[in-house]
Amino acid sequence: MRFLIQSWKVSGKFKFGVITISILIVLALIAPFIYMPFTQGQIPARPGVFAPWMLPSPQHPLGTEGAGRDVLGDFLGGLQATLLIGFLAGIAALAVGVVFGFVAGYEGGTVDTILTTFTNMLLVIPSYPILVGLTLVVPQKTLFTLAFILALFSWPFAARTIRAQVIGMKNQSYVELAKVSGQNDFRIIFTELMPNLIPYLLMSFAFSTVGAMVGEVGISIIGLGPTDSITLGMMINLAGGWGAYTRGLWAILIVPPAVLILIFVSITMVNRGMEEYLNPRLQNVTGK
Repeated sequence: MRFLIQSWKVSGKFKFGVITISILIVLALIAPFIYMPFTQGQIPARPGVFAPWMLPSPQHPLGTEGAGRDVLGDFLGGLQATLLIGFLAGIAALAVGVVFGFVAGYEGGTVDTILTTFTNMLLVIPSYPILVGLTLVVPQKTLFTLAFILALFSWPFAARTIRAQVIGMKNQSYVELAKVSGQNDFRIIFTELMPNLIPYLLMSFAFSTVGAMVGEVGISIIGLGPTDSITLGMMINLAGGWGAYTRGLWAILIVPPAVLILIFVSITMVNRGMEEYLNPRLQNVTGK
């Protein structure tokens, strides 16, 4: 908590990112209360509820789209689903990255070589074709299964970051003192190393979340998104199929990419703000 408070004081980028992503998260949390009155209680993913291409009206503030769904419901439901996929995948990726990073960095030797080699392989192998292939063979593409698949390709960066920090910390005097006092490795990791790595864990979670969202957009644009929800990536795919440009449907064309860019920028600003706190020299280079 102290780290976050200090980052808030030090960096304007951190403030901008936190405020922006907080607004988007709150909007996603209250989304059902906003769109339910306009979707007659139906979830946004259900097609054919209304007549297609209805003009904006009090019943449908942004009109309806080609599948007979309320456009406002699409936007809010898409924001909720995309953030949920990103956060679930980010949490799962961070958990895997913590295990690989701590084990590799703390144990060293052959264990470190094997785990690091495997991690580097995943970093250099093009993940998009594999991601598409896995998505094709999954029988039911729900938000949770998609988040799990995306997490499989989002953890290597977290593992490398954590490993590097653990290697630098495991020979510190307080760790040696803990070993001399008889503490086992498990206790040393969770009581001595983990608390000091919280800033890096948060940064790794943020990068994994962004990577998962980018992956979701990539597979949804080609029509392989979840079948139980509308996502922002799926809206971009549908906009092309509907001929949104020729129909002049600028809201459907502009809003989903704009919201995605805003999410990515805000999370990036949070990361940059934390980096400025951890490395004060960046404050003089990048400014506040």
